[in-house]
Amino acid sequence: MKVKIITGLSGSGKTTALRILEDLNYYAMDNVPGSLIESFIYLSKSQDKPIEKLACVVDFRSMEVEKNLKETLTNLKKINKDTSIIFLTSRDDVIIKRYNELRRPHPLGSFGDVKDGLEREKIMLSDIKDMADLIIDTSNYNNKNLKQVLLNISDRKESFIINLFSFGYKNGLSLDFDVVFDMRFLPNPYYIDDLKQLNGTDKKLRSYLDEFEIAQEFKNEVYKNLIKLIPYFAKEGKNSISIGFGCTGGQHRSVYMCESIYEKLKETNYIVIKKHRDKDKWRK
Repeated sequence: MKVKIITGLSGSGKTTALRILEDLNYYAMDNVPGSLIESFIYLSKSQDKPIEKLACVVDFRSMEVEKNLKETLTNLKKINKDTSIIFLTSRDDVIIKRYNELRRPHPLGSFGDVKDGLEREKIMLSDIKDMADLIIDTSNYNNKNLKQVLLNISDRKESFIINLFSFGYKNGLSLDFDVVFDMRFLPNPYYIDDLKQLNGTDKKLRSYLDEFEIAQEFKNEVYKNLIKLIPYFAKEGKNSISIGFGCTGGQHRSVYMCESIYEKLKETNYIVIKKHRDKDKWRK
């Protein structure tokens, strides 16, 4: 049976991930004690039509009835080889904002305090995070991005996520990026009347920038270096990398390069996500 264990921090998107997997025909269960999953697998195997795919949320709530959740999950992976643990996390400020928007207290916080509860939860789940097969930081993800990651998790995919972002310097530089490339060395389509209102996803604008030899050279060099370096990042325990491509307004050159690198990387065995951070600010 293909089993996905969804765990991680409260407010990081575990319920959303479970719903996505349910839409992908997984039998979905929330707040399940780890020991019951093993029993469920044996029960399913005894049926005329066994369940082929199972997704379960197992988090700190399971610890109320589990003496050693880490040991339970370790044993589960032994009896069911096709079991993977997906740990969801987010930046503290993002989780706090999500809780404030929903006006909900954190279940582990003193008097519902989110910051306090978050720190306690991190400590409780540290061992589970260490044994996770995939760690997904959902800080910059919407539901579509998370779905894309979960769709791409398969036997042929490496458990490494490449996040590609376009952005505009005038709208600020995000602190989430591991690597930033400044695209302002390319000619600016903003000053060409026929291209000014377009964005970097438009074929006309992309054809214009493709004509410049430096654009082609840059794409090839970025691709070659990423393919070379990512195994070393993974070897050092890094699960993902976030790469930002910036230009002045975040509409033309940065979007063009983000799209171009995505096209080159999407055929690799890595999980590749693209996002245009300032899309809502594009000129129409």
